[in-house]
Amino acid sequence: MKTKKITILIAVFSFLLMFFSAGIVCAETSGTMDLVKMLTSQLGVTEPQAAGGAGSLFDMAKGMLSETDYGQVAGAIPGIGDLIKAAPAVSESTADASDTMAGLAGGMGSITKAVDSANKFAAVNDQFKQLGLNADMVSQFIPVLLSFANSTGGESVMNILKSVWQ
Repeated sequence: MKTKKITILIAVFSFLLMFFSAGIVCAETSGTMDLVKMLTSQLGVTEPQAAGGAGSLFDMAKGMLSETDYGQVAGAIPGIGDLIKAAPAVSESTADASDTMAGLAGGMGSITKAVDSANKFAAVNDQFKQLGLNADMVSQFIPVLLSFANSTGGESVMNILKSVWQ
């Protein structure tokens, strides 16, 4: 009798765990798909291009923001981790060139800041190229992503991202 009750409790607990986990995954996937659909309809790109392009820009932001600011962005953009995973890896030649430029500019104040800005977009441009998108598309993705961030996280999240991308 006791074993039967324990088995029933385990079954109920397992069902509830699956039910709530599926809800979280569906909500994140739904939010990700909303953004991907927005990008495909407004920019005429494919779903893989939309996800990879958004992921490239979000990954850049992740690398440039404090943990606190990125945490706020990640909490407001459903499925941001999946989008970042959809971004292609930066090619070795682009990464090497960025490292060289950063090394040359090290310790030169405003020059270092300009090099950092150029480097961050060099990586994104490389990723867009791998997705079959030209560098001009980066500037078309940004307003759509900012609009989405504003709708899901409000003006504060939008402004955090804007500080990185503009």
